[in-house]
Amino acid sequence: MKKRDIPSPRRMWLRKAIFLSVAVTALPELAYSDSKAAKASKGAVHYQDNPTQGKMCGMCKYFIPPGATSSGKGMMGAGMSAMMNCQNGSCQVVAGQISAMAYCILYTPIPA
Repeated sequence: MKKRDIPSPRRMWLRKAIFLSVAVTALPELAYSDSKAAKASKGAVHYQDNPTQGKMCGMCKYFIPPGATSSGKGMMGAGMSAMMNCQNGSCQVVAGQISAMAYCILYTPIPA
């Protein structure tokens, strides 16, 4: 083997350093784009407009009440008035407008 065929340790280190710096720079951007992944369709989660066995979107941790800026509290965070008025909210994991009185298979009760 010729000396040119063997990469120098300095060049190998430099390649690794460049690769690492590019990876560290690109990783947050890739993670951010994944966090905005598409929500599930209503059909995929068997969304229905009526509750099942007392389970309803308004009591789910993914439900975002109408006019709320944060999620994760279900209807309890916004009060029961929105549920009584039958206003539609949204969901962290299901696309479209979501009724507080609806249900889907992703229902997760709000932790106590």
